[in-house]
Amino acid sequence: MSITVGKLFGNGTVLYQMKLLAGQKGLNNLVEWVHIIENDEVSQFLHGNEVVFTSGILNNNEGWLLEYAKKLYSAGTSAFVVNIGPYTKLITEDVVKYCNEVKMPLYTIPWETRMVDVTRDICYSIMQKEQVEISIATTIKNIIFKTGDLETQVLQMERYGYLRDSNFCFIVMSFDNENDENKQVNMNKIKMYSERIARSIHELYISFSYNEYWVLGLVNYSNYDINNFVDTFFKNWGQYLWAVHMGISENKDGIKIQDENFNKALIAIKMAKKQDKEVIFYDKLDIYKLLLNSKDEDVLKKYYDDILGNLEKYDKENDTDLMDFLYIYLKNNGSQSLMAEQQYIHRNTVNNQLKKIEKITGHNPLNLDEKLRFYLGFYIKDIM
Repeated sequence: MSITVGKLFGNGTVLYQMKLLAGQKGLNNLVEWVHIIENDEVSQFLHGNEVVFTSGILNNNEGWLLEYAKKLYSAGTSAFVVNIGPYTKLITEDVVKYCNEVKMPLYTIPWETRMVDVTRDICYSIMQKEQVEISIATTIKNIIFKTGDLETQVLQMERYGYLRDSNFCFIVMSFDNENDENKQVNMNKIKMYSERIARSIHELYISFSYNEYWVLGLVNYSNYDINNFVDTFFKNWGQYLWAVHMGISENKDGIKIQDENFNKALIAIKMAKKQDKEVIFYDKLDIYKLLLNSKDEDVLKKYYDDILGNLEKYDKENDTDLMDFLYIYLKNNGSQSLMAEQQYIHRNTVNNQLKKIEKITGHNPLNLDEKLRFYLGFYIKDIM
C-alpha cells in the first residue's frame, strides 16, 4: 500500500512551489523512496519505484535532460523533479513530450527551494505511510488468524477506513522463480505491480506476505473490478520472465468472517499450482471445494487407493495406459461408441478394455454408481 506520486506531492505547490509539467497520467505511480542523483548513470543507484531529484549539474549539452529522463524511466522511476536554476534553466518540449508518453510525472521546483528540505519531508511521509501499512496488515492478519481480541482488531481497521461490513476478496499469489537469491526482489516486484493495478481501480486494499505467498486483500471491489484486476495483471505481466499463479477467494462482506474467506484463497492457490493454471477462483472449484475442505487427507488417499490404486500400479508395471483410457471414457459420458470413434478403435476393443479395468479394480465401469466412484477418484488424484 505504498504512497502514490499524486498524494506525495499533493501540497507541493504550496509548500515547495512545485509545478507539474508532464506525466499527469502517472500520478498513481507508487513511490517507495526518494533520491537526489546528479550522476547520469542512474541505474546503479535505483531499484525502481523511486522519486528522483536533480539540479542538472551534468547538464552540459542540449539533449542531456532527455537522455537522463529515458534512463530514469528504464530504471523504473515513479517521478522526477528538476531544480530549476543555474544548471538547468528550463525544461525543453521534447522532455515534456517524452514524460507524457511514458506517463512519468515531471515536476520542477525553483532554485530557492532546497532539495534536501523537500526530500526530508518526502522520506518522512513515506515512512509514515509504511507504518500505517504495516499496522493495517498486522491487524487483518490478527483477524484472519484469530490473534488478540476480535472486536478491538475490528475497531482498529475501522479507524483506517475499513468498515466491519466491508466486502473482502483475497488474492493469494505464488511465483515459480523462488530461489533464495531472487525471492525478495521478485516478491517486491509483485507487490508494486499488483498494488499499482489495484490502486488504479479502487482506493482500499491491503497487502502482506504469508509464507511463500504474496497476498492482496481487495476491499469493496465489485466482482467486475476483481475480474478487471486479474485481466490487467496477466495482460501486462509478460514483461517478466517468471510465471505467477493466483488463488482467489469469494467476495464476502463482514470483516469478522474473513478467516474462512482467506482459507478459500489458499485452497484456490493450491489448485492453481497443482494444475499449473494462472488463476483459479474458489467459486469455480465445484466438487473440488468438498475435497479440498476435507480435514482428513488420509481418508481421501485411502479412497483413491481403493478405487484407482490398483489400476495405476498395473499401468506402471505393464507400461499400459488404462488410467488414461478410463478417464477419456468417463469424459465421453461412458459412451462406448463415442470412445471407439474418438480413439479410432473397434467397439469390441473398448468393451475388452473396460472388462480388463473391471478385473483389475473390482469396479464395473459400465455401472452408473461405479462411474461416479471412478470420477471421484480422478478428482482426488488432481489434488493429491
